[in-house]
Amino acid sequence: MIYRYFCIVVTVLLLSSCVEKSIIDDINIQSAVAIDLADDDKLKGMILVQNYLPDQAVENIRFTSTGKIRRDLLLNIQKKSSQQIVVGGLMVSIFGDQISKKGIAEAIDAYQRDPGIGSRNYLATSSGSALKILEGEYGPRGNGTYLRNLLEHNIQYRDVPETNLHIFLRDYNSEWKDAFLPELRSINNEEVEISGISLFKRDKEIDVIPKDKMFYFKLLVDRHSNGNFLVELGENKTAMVKSIKSKRKIKMSRKNHSQMILNIHINGVVTEYTGKKMSKEIADVVEKELEKKVNAESLKLIKQFQEKGVDPIGFGLVYRSKHRGAIKKIKNWGENDYKNLSFKINTKVDISESGVIE
Repeated sequence: MIYRYFCIVVTVLLLSSCVEKSIIDDINIQSAVAIDLADDDKLKGMILVQNYLPDQAVENIRFTSTGKIRRDLLLNIQKKSSQQIVVGGLMVSIFGDQISKKGIAEAIDAYQRDPGIGSRNYLATSSGSALKILEGEYGPRGNGTYLRNLLEHNIQYRDVPETNLHIFLRDYNSEWKDAFLPELRSINNEEVEISGISLFKRDKEIDVIPKDKMFYFKLLVDRHSNGNFLVELGENKTAMVKSIKSKRKIKMSRKNHSQMILNIHINGVVTEYTGKKMSKEIADVVEKELEKKVNAESLKLIKQFQEKGVDPIGFGLVYRSKHRGAIKKIKNWGENDYKNLSFKINTKVDISESGVIE
């Protein structure tokens, strides 16, 4: 037993001697990074470091520079810092709209190769300049923490599908599904919002889903929880439905192999109603109206994806699983089979309970 403990201690000491040591007070830890495309076709980047003050407040320290590639950019920023800048605490990475449309392959390649960047790092695009987002002041906990919490909150409880570096890289490297990222927009120096979902074809942003369509997009690609939807009932009556839980299943039609069938199930609660009384009959009307709305809007989104040639939902994965030898038809899938698919959407809404607000 003593010999076993001795071996463990010696092994730990030998391994620790191979690791470069960093004293936390002697380094700058990145919390967020933003990259834009400069006028001379170079990259313009900003690295955000959160400095924790004695009174528990957080100071946002920013380093800005330009470079031809991401690594060149980081080397130039290091020259402006009195302490080493490390990536171990990176929480959010934002790509400006111009570089997203041109392509983020070089940056993504660097993220895949750098073991210091955690897979839970959130990637996002921006409407306009990415640097402008980091230039704001968003509360006492620091901009990096604020932006991470903003994304986490909207993934868990609102209309942003689950995403992080690991998920993006999985879809980015897939031949059968395309990647997507949340889009951020600076409102003013103290406010930032999630303004949509950026759709990618390989490393290029192809389209952006506006924020009023994100509810439907999340229904198509992810499980929904606590999403809100306003149902118009006519005669100036409306009902607010809170989605407690949703799930979707995609399958290929047995009779027609060029048709995909999506079954969406939503359990919801009416949290607000502008009529006099919420009855079982009205709840049934709310269910039917929401079912029709989800069917129509989801089909519009899918048709839009087909026109743009992007598949963020993953129909290609279903196609591959049902077609023998489909791996040899990757080009045919992207150029012909996907665009020729038809779709049928079946939505079932169950209002499990309701509250009344007159």
